[in-house]
Amino acid sequence: MKIIEIIFSAKGRKLLMLWVVILLASCQENKNRKEIPEIEKLKNAVLHKEEFRQKKENQLHIQKELLKSAKTLEQRYQINQKIIEMYSGFQSDSAFVYISRNLALAKKSGQQEWKYETLITESRLLSATGLFVEAKSILDSIRPNVPESRIFNYNSAEEGLYNNLYDYSNRNREFADVYRKKLLQYYNRGNGEELDPVFGNLFLYNKYRLEGNWVAAKKSIDGFIEHIREDRNLSENFSAIAYYCKANVEKNLGNTALQEKYLALSSIQDIQRATTENGSMQELSYLLYQKEEYDLAYFFLNSAMDDAVFYNARFRSFQISKLQPIIGKAYNDQINRSNDHLKIALTIISLMIFLLAVVIYLLIKNLREVNRARKNLKTVNAKLHEANRIKEEYVAFFVQQSSLYLEKFEQYKKQISLRVATGQLKKLEEMLKGKKGDIINPNEFYQNFDNAFLRIYPNFVKEINVFLKPEDRFTLKPGILNNELRIFALIRLGINDTQQISGFLRYTVQTIYNYKSKVKQKMVIPSDDFESKIMKIGAI
Repeated sequence: MKIIEIIFSAKGRKLLMLWVVILLASCQENKNRKEIPEIEKLKNAVLHKEEFRQKKENQLHIQKELLKSAKTLEQRYQINQKIIEMYSGFQSDSAFVYISRNLALAKKSGQQEWKYETLITESRLLSATGLFVEAKSILDSIRPNVPESRIFNYNSAEEGLYNNLYDYSNRNREFADVYRKKLLQYYNRGNGEELDPVFGNLFLYNKYRLEGNWVAAKKSIDGFIEHIREDRNLSENFSAIAYYCKANVEKNLGNTALQEKYLALSSIQDIQRATTENGSMQELSYLLYQKEEYDLAYFFLNSAMDDAVFYNARFRSFQISKLQPIIGKAYNDQINRSNDHLKIALTIISLMIFLLAVVIYLLIKNLREVNRARKNLKTVNAKLHEANRIKEEYVAFFVQQSSLYLEKFEQYKKQISLRVATGQLKKLEEMLKGKKGDIINPNEFYQNFDNAFLRIYPNFVKEINVFLKPEDRFTLKPGILNNELRIFALIRLGINDTQQISGFLRYTVQTIYNYKSKVKQKMVIPSDDFESKIMKIGAI
């Protein structure tokens, strides 16, 4: 009971609440982050990545089927070009296969435009996979002979090469400055305003980025995003790069939350277009690692590595491989901490369950005691009810008997007065000697006693017989007791004094003993237990 009182006391309730708070806190690691909807969308996209890849495979299959029915070299070249374009951001090895086929078609047809277009595409692809030397070698070899119609594509491929080299060597300030200067020379040769309003903004973004003018870079990239949103085709093809550039701007302006948002949007676009050559998810992983959100960082980094391996991007694989041990260790440490918290939580839960079990046990025990007390109370009430009924029966019996004998006494008194007044002395003498007309008839009195007793204990004779040998059991008329049974009837009523019993029955004390001894000799139970057994004989 003391334990229950402690538990349900004010102090006990506070202790339980403290345990609950500790338990909840141990399970809340990383739950205080401000949720970004784009992160949840990205998680869902990663889980369905294979579906987008399969969609891409189906589109490629359609083109390959068209290739089978191509009749001219030009048709084959154009379909190959389309397949190269689809494979370029999806799977580099397959793209190289079709590049080789188009180079063969260019040689066979003598089409120089095809040759230079394909070589520039090959250089782009080599740069994307991290083969920078090979990519530069191709660009250097074709520079003097590039047709005027392909100069823009050539410059764009060269820009992409130096951007990749700049990103690759970004931690080495000496080499990074060299590539930054080369890129600035490229951007300073042109003027973004002279280009079309869409790609002019992207051009200016890159120029301002290299100059470190992030306010101007933000304005330019916002303009680019606004323009491509109005064109579905441009949006599908350039949203990923636009959001990646926007994330870079927000990073350098110190807006980490917006950086995270736009990296997530860029990654979603890459997954939906099955672009496995990407950098957004890798950067997002590192950003989440810096924010100590190791589970998400590890999840996205694994997805980024899967893309890099699928694409065969040596450059990306190398970058990710440097991050994987760092983020992997942080993630494992987080798992270990979570396991420690879980152990603490389980320990607390176990203690609470044990405490609850103790409380339940004590409550059940107390309930049983209460039930026993109720049963005992019912028994006591039943006995009190029985005792009250017995009292009522006997009070009624003795009131009735007293009234009867008072009435007889009055009649007897009148008869005496009459005989004295009339001089009938002889009859008066006969009355006094009790030869006839007794005021109290013993047989009538005992008959009344028997009736009253058997109303209260109707099974008395039957239960007495249980204690006797079969051949010695009492067989009496209903409503009548013999002398032996009247003795035990008085004992059942609580009259244990032999002198009182002898006075009531008008027998000597010795006669009472003789009757009792006679009955006890016929019993099948020890004689010492007989009277205690009689006291247990119940009433209806």
